[in-house]
Amino acid sequence: MKKILKGYKINNKNVSRIYKRDIKNILTNRATLIMMIGLILVPPLYAWFNIRAGWDPYLNTKGISVAIVNLDKGSEFRNVKVNIGDNVVKSLKTNQSIGWTFVSESEAKQGIKYGKYYASLTMPKDFSKDLLSVVADDTPTKAKLIYTVNEKRNAIAPKLTKKGATALQSEITKNFIQTSSGTILSFLTQIGVELENNKPQLKNLADMMISLDDKMPKIKKSMDNAYGQSILLQKYMLNVKNNLPVMTNGIGDALTIAKTSNGYIEKSKDSLKAASPIIQKDLSTIKSISDTASSSLSELNDLRPSNNAVIKEVLVKTRDKYGDAVQTIDNVLSLNRSLNNFLNSTAINTLISNLSDARDEMMTQQTNVNAMINTVDRGNQVVTSDINTAKKAADKSSNSISNIMGDFKTIIDPKIDNAMQNTKELSTNTVNMLQNIQNDMPLINSTLGQTNSQINSSIKSLNTVRNNFPKAAEYLHTNTQKLRGLTDDKKLNEIINMLKKDGAKESDFLSNPVAIKQNSIYPIPNYGSAMSPFYTTLAIWVGALLMHSLLSVEVKKFEDGAPISTREKFLGRYFTFLTIAILQTLVTIVGNILLLKTYVVSPIILILFGIYVSIVFLTIIYSFVCILGNIGKALIVVVMVLQISASGGTFPVELLGSFFQFIHPMLPFTYAVGGMRETVAGIIPSVLISHVLTLSKYLVVCFILAFVLQERMNKINSKFIKEFDKSGLAE
Repeated sequence: MKKILKGYKINNKNVSRIYKRDIKNILTNRATLIMMIGLILVPPLYAWFNIRAGWDPYLNTKGISVAIVNLDKGSEFRNVKVNIGDNVVKSLKTNQSIGWTFVSESEAKQGIKYGKYYASLTMPKDFSKDLLSVVADDTPTKAKLIYTVNEKRNAIAPKLTKKGATALQSEITKNFIQTSSGTILSFLTQIGVELENNKPQLKNLADMMISLDDKMPKIKKSMDNAYGQSILLQKYMLNVKNNLPVMTNGIGDALTIAKTSNGYIEKSKDSLKAASPIIQKDLSTIKSISDTASSSLSELNDLRPSNNAVIKEVLVKTRDKYGDAVQTIDNVLSLNRSLNNFLNSTAINTLISNLSDARDEMMTQQTNVNAMINTVDRGNQVVTSDINTAKKAADKSSNSISNIMGDFKTIIDPKIDNAMQNTKELSTNTVNMLQNIQNDMPLINSTLGQTNSQINSSIKSLNTVRNNFPKAAEYLHTNTQKLRGLTDDKKLNEIINMLKKDGAKESDFLSNPVAIKQNSIYPIPNYGSAMSPFYTTLAIWVGALLMHSLLSVEVKKFEDGAPISTREKFLGRYFTFLTIAILQTLVTIVGNILLLKTYVVSPIILILFGIYVSIVFLTIIYSFVCILGNIGKALIVVVMVLQISASGGTFPVELLGSFFQFIHPMLPFTYAVGGMRETVAGIIPSVLISHVLTLSKYLVVCFILAFVLQERMNKINSKFIKEFDKSGLAE
């Protein structure tokens, strides 16, 4: 640098003398000092006001007034009145995201027209009817949500209100799908559970009826033989009559068994109701034991290593507690196995399996605790890892028992109750059917009695019996055939499995099949902090531009008449401007952090980078003004305007026109804002270094151009200014 300065014949004393004179004049002249203070404070105020004004605008969207007009008259579906418009209004009254205002249709139109409301949403009178048409009509009609917006009042507000309308539309659609599908699927689930619960009882009944149906051909054959052999009619009819009491007794016995079973089922149902609280209490006791064991094991680490006697006492109590828990689980298992022998329930099988697993875990834990007791008995210390493992096992057992308790209360207990209810209904139906069959038996017996007493009319009487008997056989056979199909029907099993799916989960999936999971790589808590890199960069540029508007780059001669070269003037005044620019930047950034509390990941690096940006910007503007004068100032304003639009500080550059995308990489704002964003949100060293190096190109090029061209351009500018002064329009 010294060689370069020497080549251009730079007198460093003159440069220092100019700088010191400027600083002295600022500090000793009251008017100049006040102006400098204002010059230093204006750019920070510009940044602070803009950052604070947009601190978190999307948090205040409840101030955006949107009129809600509900004209929905409601509808009716399967004797249920539905008014979706009223439901939407109730939901919006608790929604503070936008300023929902509930008004009449005329008031909404007037308010939209004259700017009282930014937008309006109207639910027409057929809103509910059209929504329900998907299940009520062959040709469904889409419901209309009428959205009216006043785009004249503000450019951004319509975008927010449209987002609110879209969100409301999605919420209505989601609720409608969830409600309708949930109702249908819940109904189908109930049918599937009932079919599965009834199937074992249906099989038992089918076996009994099939056995009776199988005997009917033998009776029919006996009657046919008696009819064909009239000579042996009496003998055969006596045989038939002898068989009928057996059948009657069989039906009577079956009826007695069914009635007895009916009473037994009723008593069993009451017993199950009494057993459920006992099981829940036992499960709660087991969980309490696991929690106590976990708590006791947690205390062992505090007792180590000096209290072996106390440690052993705690371990023995814990082992005994596990023994009590295992015994309690055995009691619960015994009770549930007894229940399952009668109900044959998949839910109880699952409960028994889970309880058995929990019992095995506790047996293992009891063994592990015994091992620790043996360790203490041998005079050794219990290892911390063994205690922690035992505690984790106790916590795991507690969680397992909690899950079993929840499943028993919400799933298993209701299923047992439903199974008993269905079994009772099935038993009652069986009693009624057997009673009807038993009532028909006297008719057959009477017919046979008349046949024996009227030997001469035996053929006629037997024919009468043959005519009546097929109807009874047909009735019995028809019913047994229906029951036969339920024994090994794979299709029915598939239907049951399909219907048993959780209706609530299925309907929730249908209404919202995709869930969005948001990951913030560089989280910034508010909009103001996110915009601070742009407004701070803009304030630094504005501060440098304002400085050149108020202060002159021209340097007066020394009082002693010492000669000053153009480049010495350039450097002397440059350092003065640079000092002011750095002060502007420091006040701006420190004020952002301390006064506005903007979010910054690396405040020190932000301050250093901000000073570097101020040096680059000051060099660019200073060089333009020194070379081109007022024309340079005008060009700097044009560059600033382009940078505000094309730097990507507000909107993503991809959203801008092709021209702005083209000039985006050429602008210093692009790299200044990018570098500040790195220090605010999170630094990637390679990216920050790239921005620093790119900005250095502007610094070096502008400095060299000004250093080389200023003297030559000043001569050209002086001629231009003289010509312009002749017009009489110059200041």
